[in-house]
Amino acid sequence: MTKPILLLLSCISLTITTAAQDVQKDFRTSSISIFKNSTAFFIKSGTVTADAGTYRITDNLPPALFGTYWMNSPQGQLEALSSFVDTLETARSLPAQTIPEMLYANLGKRVILHVGKDEMIEGTVEALEEETPATGQIVTFRMDGRWRTFLLSEIRRIEFFEKPVQAYEHKKTEVKPVLEVAFTSEKKEQALDLMYLSNGLNWTPLYLMELTGEKRARLTLRAEVVNEIEDIKDTDVNFVVGVPNFSYADRLSPLIDFSSIQPRSMARGGVSNFDAFSNTLQTQTYGYAIEEDVVGNAPGTTSGLDGSAEEDLYFYTLEDMSIKKGGRGHYPVFTADIDIAHIYECNLPQNNAQKYAYRDEYLFSPNPNKVFHSIKVVNDTEYPFTTGAALVVKNGEETRPISQDRLNYTPIKGNSFVKLTEAPDVHIKQAEKAVKRQENARKTNRDGDTYYYDLLTIAGQIEVKNYKSQDIDLNIRRPILGELQESSIKWLKAERINTAGDLNKLTDVCWETSVDAGDELTITYTYEIYVPH
Repeated sequence: MTKPILLLLSCISLTITTAAQDVQKDFRTSSISIFKNSTAFFIKSGTVTADAGTYRITDNLPPALFGTYWMNSPQGQLEALSSFVDTLETARSLPAQTIPEMLYANLGKRVILHVGKDEMIEGTVEALEEETPATGQIVTFRMDGRWRTFLLSEIRRIEFFEKPVQAYEHKKTEVKPVLEVAFTSEKKEQALDLMYLSNGLNWTPLYLMELTGEKRARLTLRAEVVNEIEDIKDTDVNFVVGVPNFSYADRLSPLIDFSSIQPRSMARGGVSNFDAFSNTLQTQTYGYAIEEDVVGNAPGTTSGLDGSAEEDLYFYTLEDMSIKKGGRGHYPVFTADIDIAHIYECNLPQNNAQKYAYRDEYLFSPNPNKVFHSIKVVNDTEYPFTTGAALVVKNGEETRPISQDRLNYTPIKGNSFVKLTEAPDVHIKQAEKAVKRQENARKTNRDGDTYYYDLLTIAGQIEVKNYKSQDIDLNIRRPILGELQESSIKWLKAERINTAGDLNKLTDVCWETSVDAGDELTITYTYEIYVPH
């Protein structure tokens, strides 16, 4: 057995390792406003360490969308902001899990190497290759004035004279984008403010509606958050209600977009505007001009987050929120006791401007139209209700599930409807007939051709049969092409733009009425419509 003094050598090239300057470490996030289309607006600030009047961000560049990336120096010392691609050597600590890694982690320490079957070599580890060639790493050392070489795979065990280091510094050369901030002075410490809009953070509203009485319910809103962008710790977060308008934020800012030379993971990102619960115009239907018939004597009792309105957006504010990158979470927003009413709803199909559609006698379909039992929700709280999925349960001796539907956007003092179940014991049939025809009542010229239209007077009839053992309140809705004339009971009207561009108006109508238990109701109405001759 021999115990030679060992000097391990390697042929590694010397390069300068750049200390990573990381936005997520150098800046503190003061607030985040999260929208429902998977975008969020970040506001950050921090004091950074500048070198010769510049600060370089090499890690976690903010993935800002076009036109939203703004950096500012509170002292007015920001001169320029530029970006470029550079070759950087980065270093990070990794656990030592192999013999070469343990030797590399303990450079400069005395060791005993157990080589082969019974050979022991004692010495100080002076240097070692970091990268292992495919044929195995070669170690060269000097003993008694002679050089000796063997494979590291021959080393069976290492003995240390002191507690070994269990991690080593792994160096890696990467082509990375760099964001460089230039200051007008060479102060070492510089304050910076930063704000930008980014993809990767989304909130979805989830409602629980507990029916506590015939005319009262408890409504709870929670925010379901999906975080795919960065760790969030003790940050004030705003859950935003409304339709955001960031017209050009459909791609990354050119300042940080190097997708033509970067890996696919840095590929160009955009805003996804297909959220099923966005508060778009189509979903902001508050029930036509339906009169308020559920006005409670007591105002809604509400507890929850602070809220504020800014222009046409509303912000629910949750203080000191924390969630890891890749994490999901539910966060309470508010709980409110609200007024409700049980309504039976039927949506009849729209008529059309075709001559063959109108006969001279009523022709009722044998299949009745679908009728739904719904809840009319009255918002007498201090919050607007954003569009979201609503789970409806009935409280009693035990909680029973009733339905899940969508609660549409409901402004303060407004109302909306949530479907519960289909009501097969309420039958509604509808038919129409032409009672008057005026041929060639109107003509139009288009592309050099002349077109003639007949004017028809249409009579409609709706028949309702309530087979239930209780009285019901009923809303019957229908879009009607044509000029409305008369109705046997009051109808509520909201004119729409007719995108078809023909000669007829398009009006949404709603009949609000009630039907006693076991009773029948007939509604008649008339309108005029132009149809091609």
